[in-house]
Formats: sequence, structure tokens, C-alpha cells
Amino acid sequence: MKPALFTGPRSIAGRLLIFSGIFVTLALVVASVVLWLALKTVIREQIDQRLDTQISALAGAVIKDAGGKLHLSTRMDTPPFDRPGSGWYWQIDSAGQRLTSRSLLGESINAPPLRQSFLQMMTATPSPGEGDDHGRKLYVRQTTRDVGGIIMTITVSAPQAALADPAIRALLWLIPSILLLGAVLIAGTLWQIRFGLRPLTSMAGDIDAINRGEKSRLADMPIRELAPLVSKTNALIESNEERLAATRIQFANLAHGLKTPVASLLLALNGTNDPDSTLRNLVIRIDTRIKHHLSAARKVMVSAGTPARTDLARCMQDVSGAVSLIHAERQISLQTDIAKGAYLACDEKDVEEMLGNLIDNAFKWAATQVCITAVHEGPTMRITIDDDGPGIPLERLQAVLLPGVREDERIPGDGFGLNIVMEMAALYGGSFELAQRAPTGLRASLVLPAAQRHETKQDNGQKSAAR
Repeated sequence: MKPALFTGPRSIAGRLLIFSGIFVTLALVVASVVLWLALKTVIREQIDQRLDTQISALAGAVIKDAGGKLHLSTRMDTPPFDRPGSGWYWQIDSAGQRLTSRSLLGESINAPPLRQSFLQMMTATPSPGEGDDHGRKLYVRQTTRDVGGIIMTITVSAPQAALADPAIRALLWLIPSILLLGAVLIAGTLWQIRFGLRPLTSMAGDIDAINRGEKSRLADMPIRELAPLVSKTNALIESNEERLAATRIQFANLAHGLKTPVASLLLALNGTNDPDSTLRNLVIRIDTRIKHHLSAARKVMVSAGTPARTDLARCMQDVSGAVSLIHAERQISLQTDIAKGAYLACDEKDVEEMLGNLIDNAFKWAATQVCITAVHEGPTMRITIDDDGPGIPLERLQAVLLPGVREDERIPGDGFGLNIVMEMAALYGGSFELAQRAPTGLRASLVLPAAQRHETKQDNGQKSAAR
């Protein structure tokens, strides 16, 4: 087996969350960098505009007196160029003459020589650069102007802090905002994942309901991506049910083809034709093996299909109604008391066959009435069928459970009904027994596995009297 290449979360929600988290993080990082660069560009453009305005004002204010000395026609030390040591400086150089701002305090701007590109010279656009003010960095704008035949270099500067400080202050707002946005996006992603995976949760619930026997098919799914999955799952369930039905037919054929002849053979053997019981022991071994393999086949058959779930009250009503009609001429009173929520983890056809044999037998022997009750006993359901007939002697209670044994040959029957009920109950892990009923009559007790209980609006209890 090849090692798994992906060791991340094994849930779809976990994978979607990790992918969304990585995507959101990268998107926010990229957005933050873009906003940061855009903010720095805007701040720099504002500083450039302010310095270029100062350059234009200085170029327009420079005059030359009769002695050839440069002067300013107006005062140009307006804020912030009037604050000494602030980094907001200007100076004009021309033919060995220099004019400086009041903020320079007689010093000069320490900046590299002016270098302008051809485009900057043609458009008279100042060129940017860096300067130094006693170890503090300056942002410098320089240009050369020809004013009235005077060639002069105008240099203006701003402290680098004027560019960095506003961006840093904006960053202090930008980072919490980005983090808050990221938290909101992650929360939205979680909600989206839960909402998007809700149909899968619904399908899982439907599958659990199928396993409990509460549903037979998955509900139609309006989600386009899940509709084929629902359709194929239902097709698989239907295919399993068809195979299960075919298996049941083979099971019935095998039971009819082997059990009855073996049982008849066992009855035919006695002390006369088999004095040492050799043949009887051999037939018993054959019968035991048949029962073993039939039980294994039934378990595989039940586990391969949809778990059985039979409504006992409804099944009892159908069977007892049919039997009452068959024995209508005997005027037997039938009373039933079925516990609320009585569901059996057995196939409905099997339950009908077992109840049919027992109720029919009770009607054959009852004098006036038959009483049927069903109560929960832990994980099982105990079904009791009482009749007020003559009953069966204590020493004969076990004998009548053998195949082909009949208590009274005058009553129609083949002697296999009670044995079939006992064996079918055993196949489901249940039991069947007979007991005497006081003062007269017979009590048949059938114990079968109960299906899981679930809430239902319908009252499954049934108490009725029929005559």
C-alpha cells in the first residue's frame, strides 16, 4: 500500500477551512502591501507637490539688483520653512551666490549634485534625491531654472519623517482593520462551510434512518452535485433488496426441500427399524447441520440488506383479522393489548408467518376467547398468546414442539407449525415456549428482538376487542 501523500484533516470541513484560511491570509497580506504602497505613494505625491510649489514660488520671487546680487522680492520663510532644524529647508545657488531659508540658520543643505534626466530638463520637473542634516535623512527636490538670464539651482527639502510618520500612523489603523476583516472572513467561511455541508449531514441522517429501518430510500436531493449520489445510492439499495428477495426464495426452497423430508425420515425411524439408534443419530446430525447453515444464511441475508423493522400492531391487526375471518363460525372473542411503539427487528413476512401459526393454533383450540399481549423486555419484545381451550398436559409441552408431532389428530394440521415458529425465533436470536394457563388453556410466549425506538406522531398502541 502506498503511503498517503496528504496528511491533513480527514474531514471536508477541515480541508475547506484550511484552504480558505490560507487563501484569506494571502489575500489580506497582498491587500495590506498594496494599500501600504498606495498610501506611501499618496503621501510622497503630497510632499512633492508642496516642495514643487515652494520651488515655483522661489523662482518667481528671485530678482537681481543693479550690483548683480540676488534678492527675494518677498519673504519666502512661511511655515514650515521658518522652523530652525526642522528639515524643511530651501536654498538657491547661482554663480557663487546662495540664498537660504531661515530654518537653515546660515547653513546649507547637504545634498548630492543635481542630476536631471532629459525628460525632467524638458518639462522643468524637479528631480528627487536624498540629503543629510547632521545624521538625519532629508528628502530633497532639486531643479535648475533660468530666470531673466540668471541660471540658478533651487533645492528644497523635507525631513524623511514627513513621509514615514503619516504612513506609520495609518499602518497602526490598517493592521487592526485587516485583522478584523480577516476574522470576519474566517467566520463567514465557517458559516459557509456549515451551510454548504448541511445537505451531506442530512444525507448522513437519512442513511442512519435507513440503518434503523425507519426509511427505505434516501430522500430526493435538490442539490445538483448530490443528486447523482442519491440516485446511485438508492439504486444500490434497490439492487441489494432484489438480491435479498432472491436469497429468501432460495432459503424457502432449501427449507422446504430439506427440512420436511429430514423431519419425516426422523419420525419414520423407531426402535423397530432402527434398534441401535444409528440412523436416528445420523438424521439428527443432518438436521443439526441443516439448521446451522440455514441460520448462517439467514444472518448473512439480514445483514446484507436493509435492516428489518416491522410494526407489530399493524402486523398483528392484519394477521388476527385474517384468522378471525377463517374461524368466524366459532364466534371466538379476540382481545389484543400491544405496547406503544412496538417494533420488531424482524422481517415482516417472517413475523406474519410466526403470528399466523400461533394465532391460528389458538383459534383452533380456544373455547370462547383468545388474548394477545406484547410488552418490551429490554432489547426484546415478548408476545403472549393465551387461549381458554383444553390446554396441553405438562409432560407433552416439549413433545409438541417436535416436527410433525400433533396433539390431536382430529384437528386439521401437519404438526410443523410450532416447530417452524421455534426455529424462526431462534434464527433471530429469540425464543419460543409453551406453558399451561390457569385455570385452563395454553399460553404461547414468543420473544423477538425489538427495533430501536424513535419518536413518532402515530400511536402504535392498539387495544381492541373483536368477535
